[in-house]
Amino acid sequence: MKRKILAFSFILSFLTLSSLLFAHEFWLMPSKFRVQIGELIAFNFFVGEDFEGELWGKRKERTLKLTHFSDKKQEDLTALALATDSSDVMMKFETNGTHVLAMESKNSFIALDAEKFNAYLKEDGIDNIFELRQKNGDLDKPSRELYRRCAKTIIQVGDKMDKTYRKKTGMPLELIPLQNPYTLKDMDKLTVKVLFQGKPLVKKMVVTWHKSANIKTQHEKYYTDAEGTITFPLTQRGQWMISTVQMIPLMNNAEGNYQSYWGNLTFEF
Repeated sequence: MKRKILAFSFILSFLTLSSLLFAHEFWLMPSKFRVQIGELIAFNFFVGEDFEGELWGKRKERTLKLTHFSDKKQEDLTALALATDSSDVMMKFETNGTHVLAMESKNSFIALDAEKFNAYLKEDGIDNIFELRQKNGDLDKPSRELYRRCAKTIIQVGDKMDKTYRKKTGMPLELIPLQNPYTLKDMDKLTVKVLFQGKPLVKKMVVTWHKSANIKTQHEKYYTDAEGTITFPLTQRGQWMISTVQMIPLMNNAEGNYQSYWGNLTFEF
């Protein structure tokens, strides 16, 4: 009986660690990426992996702001996001063009033991914090982490293309494509710039995710260059997601010793 309990505890611990490492992407997902003026669409917020996951919980408590950007205006949609905790957010677009929805969350908190935290740092390419912990002899210390979500999605309304996809949203961490993905062709390359506090992030790991109806979701890892950019081929039609994590140490903070920002971008090609 004790052996069964120990085995169960080990499996539970392994599954918990796997969940932490492999099911923590956060993305903003519309029901359609290409729409027409006046067409009602739904979108929601998800946590998971490979475009598969569950609805982000406690949206009323966690949402800081939701903003709609178009070629003509900037619109605050936070009230729509706060109206319910889990129901789809419904909206229509009034103008043709390329539109961006950007969502930033409030801080949440998580505490991990040293082993799980170090594994998470390695898995998500958060090399600066792992190296800092190694340098300071802190690899055996647990973590108290504050984390914030910074997610965007790009929606194309009608056939008119514009440069809204390149607008800076003001979020702490954001991924900005340097070409409009809705103008690209098969095997064209897309360049994405990673900004943290308005400045390029260098040597930062970025993951691209892509899925289609007939192919299982795949992902590749890249590292930003000296200008904070990655360039990759659009190898298949379907839904794409780009993600990265930036973390900084906190000094003399009663709530946590690290602050992380989770950046995500979704679009269709």
